[in-house]
Amino acid sequence: MPIAQVSVFLDNRPGSLFEAMSQLDNNQIRVFAISIADAGEFGLVRLIAENPQRAESLLEDAGFNLAKSKKNTEVTAIFSSEKDRLSKITKILGDSGMNIEYAYSSGIHVDGKVALIIRISDVVKAEELLKAGGITVLSLDDLQKNFK
Repeated sequence: MPIAQVSVFLDNRPGSLFEAMSQLDNNQIRVFAISIADAGEFGLVRLIAENPQRAESLLEDAGFNLAKSKKNTEVTAIFSSEKDRLSKITKILGDSGMNIEYAYSSGIHVDGKVALIIRISDVVKAEELLKAGGITVLSLDDLQKNFK
């Protein structure tokens, strides 16, 4: 169930995030998770959108620079909770030699569980390991259903 992530470079100035997000809002594309990393004169925005291919196309058509090397990067969404703490999740992955390259939280909260987006060196293998360890792995459909 890997999820396609959209990555876009934005100028590091007031209003640039609004310009990108309004492109998605105006076209009824919901954003379920977002991460912004400062890189000097620009920022790298990673997001999980309702329709990643359409979001990429809309942003590119509007003149935004997609992070080409990051285009179509697949990530995993999981639930973290009191029962399935980050220490349990990171132990499952670490003990199996899986490297977490980065992670960010989402706006999805269900019954005390928070959806966490993680980029792992081998997404498919990591998802198998997490499922075997009792961790709930989410699909893009799951994120859509639980977004309120």
